[in-house]
Amino acid sequence: MELTKKDKYISAATPFIIFLSGSIYTWVMLIAPVLLYFTYRRLSFSYAQLTALKIFDLSISLLVLAFALGLVNSSLAIVSRDFQVGILLVMSDLLTFIIVFGLLGYYITYLVIFTIFSFRQRVASPYLSFGMFEALRGKRVVAL
Repeated sequence: MELTKKDKYISAATPFIIFLSGSIYTWVMLIAPVLLYFTYRRLSFSYAQLTALKIFDLSISLLVLAFALGLVNSSLAIVSRDFQVGILLVMSDLLTFIIVFGLLGYYITYLVIFTIFSFRQRVASPYLSFGMFEALRGKRVVAL
């Protein structure tokens, strides 16, 4: 894929734009990739568009994963309370912090990886991304 320098630099700046949009409100960080995707599509920056789509897909995938892990955490809390069994990670809410900071650390790490790969003109594919929106777009997604 032949990239223009402008497309490469905009693609590399996209993760920082998305991360900084979270300083406005947290939910803006979720909508920013969608807005950037359609903006890049209109301006015909194909590589930056793909980067915004992959970041949005990663964001949604991590939210779904956080919801599922939150359900497991809540289930463990209910079982712990009903059977009067002390599960240390659940009782001290340490498991909640591990889930939140683990997923947030993974997200921030992959934002940095997206930036580095954009400068190298390669496409990053996160392991925890489900590829839902990339599949809806009609492009082929390789399952690992």
